[in-house]
Amino acid sequence: MNMKRILVSLISEHTIPNVLITAHYKPDILWFISTEKSERERRTECIENTLRLKGLLPPAQGVEKIIVDQDSLTDCDQKIKSLIGRIDSEVEYILNMTGGNKVMAIAAYETFKASGQKITICYVPLGRNEFIQIIPEIKPLKSCEIKERLNLEEYLSSYGFRIKNKAKLEEKKSASLSNRETTYWLMDNYEQIKGVLGFFYKHLKDKRKENNYQLSATFDRDLVSIERKMLVTYGFEIKDRLISKNLAKGEMAYLTGGWFEEYVFNEVFDLVHEGILGDAMPGIEIENLGKVPNEFDIAFVRKNIFYYIECKTLLVSNTQKSKQVACPTCGRTQDDFGEKDIVRDEVYKKRAISTSLGKCETMICTTLNQISESILTRAQDYGIEILTIEQVRNLKDRLKERFR
Repeated sequence: MNMKRILVSLISEHTIPNVLITAHYKPDILWFISTEKSERERRTECIENTLRLKGLLPPAQGVEKIIVDQDSLTDCDQKIKSLIGRIDSEVEYILNMTGGNKVMAIAAYETFKASGQKITICYVPLGRNEFIQIIPEIKPLKSCEIKERLNLEEYLSSYGFRIKNKAKLEEKKSASLSNRETTYWLMDNYEQIKGVLGFFYKHLKDKRKENNYQLSATFDRDLVSIERKMLVTYGFEIKDRLISKNLAKGEMAYLTGGWFEEYVFNEVFDLVHEGILGDAMPGIEIENLGKVPNEFDIAFVRKNIFYYIECKTLLVSNTQKSKQVACPTCGRTQDDFGEKDIVRDEVYKKRAISTSLGKCETMICTTLNQISESILTRAQDYGIEILTIEQVRNLKDRLKERFR
């Protein structure tokens, strides 16, 4: 008869190490040592939900949880001993000491070490796909690789988020991939057609929640050849300067910035095909256990680290401003969509996301030709990378180099 493995996890705000160690060892029984604070934050529930997604959660009778006073060595010691006292056969303990605080870690270390059973004690350095084996002691101390990789849904689930639009994501991904040719054409010719794109933004930005909208508006000048070609390609009627078409909701989203998100997603998804990234999704909407929503233009995971990209079109660089003037095609002032705003907005968003989702990497893709040095420095200070349009045109190779 095989000896049963019992994995003991100390619970705290970092849930990914507990998921990864469970996936590595695939234990028969799970014991969670948690605190009132962690349970209020539903950390154990997040871990269980993710293991259930992965098909690694033992049956209910194989999962135990105790709640300890993290500041009382006596309480921790007594409650851990009560768990051990339920075992009446020979087992193997695996103690993952990554979570919890010092008091919990000391109590668990000493109590399980003295249990008389076979024991492995390990620690996962945060943000790394490896663990250090403390017991049985190996000299010199070495790290062991964790080969398990979480997909996007599993990563989000580990931190208590569910994907709200999960049922629509595959359709959204397929649409982005099928639009590749026309989306790349828009990107290649952006400088020549941005006047028309600004015209669309002006007239459609407040209509994007409607299912249909009859656009009929006059352009402020005669169309040049490439602008006319674009409008004909997308089925618009043109009479002198009058542009008209009955637009569906998806078309309005595409013409007011969705095309740029699709371009970026195609660049990222090429790396999924090449095996450099494990998972990527466009337009992902999430909510936490408290129903607080958030969304990302593009999100992906690589080696159990979460990345997201925000896409910003029709921006004006601070270096290009001499005074505040209105855009001739969309009517917005330059300050309305200046580069300084995207850093401010993304710094705020990243702070919130980092608190909720652990370590994450942020990139902003823009249609700017240049970005001021002060903005780049400020963004870099917060770990945010901002790309100009030329850098976005080379995004796939840029990411390849980064991940190599």
